[in-house]
Amino acid sequence: MAKVDVLPEADGIPYLISEPLIHKVGNGYEFSWCEGDEWVFKANMTHIKESSRGELSGELTIEHEFKGTLLDITHINLLSEISRTKIAKKLATRHNIINWDFLIEQVCTITVKRYREGEPAQEIWPSEEDTLTPEYLLEPILYLNHPAVLFGDYGSLKSLTALATAYIIQLPYPNNPLGLITAEEPNKCLYLDYEDDSSSFRKRWSALESGFGQGAMPVFYLRMTAPLADSTEQVRHEIDKKGIRFLIVDSLGPAARGNLNDAEPAIRYHAALRQLGITSLTLAHTSKDQLSSKKTIFGSVFFTNLSRSVWECKSLQETGEDEAIISLKNTKANLSRLHPPLGYKFNFTDNCITIARTDLRDTGLSSELPLSLRIKDLLRQGAMTVKDIAETLETNEPSARTVIYRMKQRGQLIKIGESWGLTLEP
Repeated sequence: MAKVDVLPEADGIPYLISEPLIHKVGNGYEFSWCEGDEWVFKANMTHIKESSRGELSGELTIEHEFKGTLLDITHINLLSEISRTKIAKKLATRHNIINWDFLIEQVCTITVKRYREGEPAQEIWPSEEDTLTPEYLLEPILYLNHPAVLFGDYGSLKSLTALATAYIIQLPYPNNPLGLITAEEPNKCLYLDYEDDSSSFRKRWSALESGFGQGAMPVFYLRMTAPLADSTEQVRHEIDKKGIRFLIVDSLGPAARGNLNDAEPAIRYHAALRQLGITSLTLAHTSKDQLSSKKTIFGSVFFTNLSRSVWECKSLQETGEDEAIISLKNTKANLSRLHPPLGYKFNFTDNCITIARTDLRDTGLSSELPLSLRIKDLLRQGAMTVKDIAETLETNEPSARTVIYRMKQRGQLIKIGESWGLTLEP
């Protein structure tokens, strides 16, 4: 540990000459001046931001081992001598045996230098042991330590689906009814709720726990109001304190804030996720473009571009029914091939929610399946022309013709006159 050396100056005010221990916390820094193995003074510089004019600011707190908090959360312009001097004078009235001008300048100078430098470059060598097979926290939905997005319309059951992944991950639950592959060890989850309250959340969690029937289990919950980019220190503290390895954010709009069609909110939001550095699943709403059959995450394309895995959630539920079908369609996969759609059936009672795999071919969501799979399933009934295939599957002829040609190249289809049929499977 660095030692605190307090030496008197001519005017009787001593000053600190030791170098502090510095730890990065979120996008800020913790400074500790120690005597032996114990800290004497501690300064925390958090919420560091850079303005469009290049000015750096932050929030500073200072504690003393015995006297407690000497400076509560105070905004400081890191590049302003006036701002530093004002805070130093304030501290001198509370504890006058330290040269606060020196200490505050030390904290600001180091913070600015480290912030400007960023992370040092790493020297990376190729390894024969490396493969392109990705690591998963929950296969195939969540890549390990990467951001994923689950988007869908209101009422698509995406929040319940996210909660189900948390339950499976936390146990872990390898033989789960959703057919998802878990890590071998349990991983704690933190749910950031921007839309509801803890009471409603607890009811959903209890109903899911009852449906899974694997025993009661807690999950960490935070009711959020500030954007994630302004809450990284708070969330980072919870992650470190509780050993969190999986983060759910519900939902993207209030968590990113601002004009979501602009690039900046998306960039700031994903920068915050990157600072947190764990696996995340963000729930988002669907784009409002009614003219496009292909839906996307509401807002800037950067919300999609900066996510590593994106899944679209659609649901089918008749009014008043206690049963719902959902499809999860993988629309983006940076680290692997796109995964075929997943189908699930939800059953609801007053205090229980059960979930099980279901075949989408037998549901009103069969259109979410790949066209090649739908064509193959259709031709089990007999050979058909391209026109009949397109009309039956409600797609256009050029798309059907392209997919049929690819299936022929793979040896899956054979032409019989003007019609197409399935080849004999080995």
